[in-house]
Amino acid sequence: MNRNMAISDFNSAHRKASLKSVISQLTGEKIDLLSYDEVLRRLRMKGQVERGRFEIPLDKIIGSVGRYTDFTRDFLPRKISDSQRWVSVKMATESLEGVPPIEVYKVGDYYFVRDGNHRVSIARQNGQTHIEAYVVEVVTRVPLTGDVDLDNLIIKEEFANFLEISQLDKSIPDLDLDVTVAGGFDQLLDHINVNRYFMGKAQNREIPYLESAIDWYKNFYLPTVEVITEKGLLREFPERTKTDIYLWMLEHRSDLEEELGWKVDTTKAAESLASHFSNRTKSIFNRFRYWLVDQILPDNWETGPRTGTWRKAHRMQIERKQVLFPNLLIAIQDNLDSRDAFEQALWIAQREGSRISALHLVDTEAELESEKVQRIREIFYWRLGETEVQGSLAIEVGEPGKRILERSFYTDMVIVKMNYAPGIQPLQKLRSGFRTLVRKSPQPLLVVPGYMRPVKRLLLAYDGSPKAREAMYIAAYLAIHWKVELFILSTYRDNELKEEMKKHINEARSYMRFGGVFYKAHLRKGFSGQNILNFVNEKEIDLVIMGSYGSAPLKEVMSGSTIDYVLDGIQIPVLICK
Repeated sequence: MNRNMAISDFNSAHRKASLKSVISQLTGEKIDLLSYDEVLRRLRMKGQVERGRFEIPLDKIIGSVGRYTDFTRDFLPRKISDSQRWVSVKMATESLEGVPPIEVYKVGDYYFVRDGNHRVSIARQNGQTHIEAYVVEVVTRVPLTGDVDLDNLIIKEEFANFLEISQLDKSIPDLDLDVTVAGGFDQLLDHINVNRYFMGKAQNREIPYLESAIDWYKNFYLPTVEVITEKGLLREFPERTKTDIYLWMLEHRSDLEEELGWKVDTTKAAESLASHFSNRTKSIFNRFRYWLVDQILPDNWETGPRTGTWRKAHRMQIERKQVLFPNLLIAIQDNLDSRDAFEQALWIAQREGSRISALHLVDTEAELESEKVQRIREIFYWRLGETEVQGSLAIEVGEPGKRILERSFYTDMVIVKMNYAPGIQPLQKLRSGFRTLVRKSPQPLLVVPGYMRPVKRLLLAYDGSPKAREAMYIAAYLAIHWKVELFILSTYRDNELKEEMKKHINEARSYMRFGGVFYKAHLRKGFSGQNILNFVNEKEIDLVIMGSYGSAPLKEVMSGSTIDYVLDGIQIPVLICK
């Protein structure tokens, strides 16, 4: 190769480097080589080993020991003053003598040029994929992998600092922590410090840092990551890592707790995060659809949640045989009658180990600190202390039905006092705000029309409908976990429907037998609503469980429903399932 051709090649490569610099300033894309010394400082060098001579991939060379400002990331020459050296090496490369192998440091998956930057530049321009090199492998505490830029190095430095302090990598070989935003590992250290404080307080001793770090990782981080995985958050936010979402979700949960005045379960925080922030097309469409329906349709004409949504959301608790109702929402009114619903909630909370999230609504801001509200707060916390139930009370201005529905998302069961039944006449139903609550509540709704009842006998009203199947599932759970006597009642109006209803009640029998549930099944002729009321009196039932409205709102209003009939005449609690 003659010198003029080599100069021409340099000029072409230099123009490309200049163009890339301009584009980089416009787009923010990183084109710089990395400084070996800077990388080593951030990753904490532990030692180095001579590896010998190898062919290494050119695209894995990302930095230089001393000349990292002279070339772009793909080794285009940036300085015009470098032309003489570049041209000389180019000509030597094409000569019979050739050039010696370059010398590199290997850090993780990448290489840094110790000697031979111009040889790498020319090899890249010649279209080579590999180059001969003498390799010295540098061992660092944090490996250098993935996309590498300054922000990434800062994160890796923070990770190295995290490991220096926590020592978790020495005790947990498969440690899985990865953040994409600077500051994340400092937040994790804060979590460990908080855990250490509460461990020491609970055990009344000084907790070694490593012990608190291991406890945090195994008992807080990993269970939360399991929720993240099972709730599909990695699909909803594919650009984020598990640790990213862990930090984001806990921050979101903290914001929710401040806004609601309640504690929020990790699973509910995960569902809320996906519901409010996912950019997947399906999630955006659903948010728009719910908004549009809310704007167009009157509340009484809106349909409720899709059948089975509640059970799907509680799948993890089902599989692990955990309690189904760890968080109860109770709407507390300012009259004595509402105390029956509160006492019913306390009874359930004691059996489920539930936390009670209570809501009291007032009409104006001025009432928030009134004597009446203060009295309600005192009674609430006094009863929690007496029954050793955990809970919190939120006082808010707003319309009851709307606020209860908004907050029900963060709980597992809604408990309300029914002062006025929805009625059985079409005009009564259309005016009933309570009926809207029954239809739209995303959680099972426990209606308390009369006095609080300790539950000893449970009646499942079963007609084979999809929502009745949801009620059947919860009835089986209650029979086992609350140790109550279970009755199953199916009804038919005429002999033509008798055989069909027999199939349904046999379906319920099979389900209960498979689950090891003891039950007593009954099949009776007549109107279902009246039969349920008669059966309640006959068997001294304490709680009725049934499916929610099954028909379209207009059809129900005109033709009537079993729920409306039962609520109009019953005095014991009714659990309405979705």
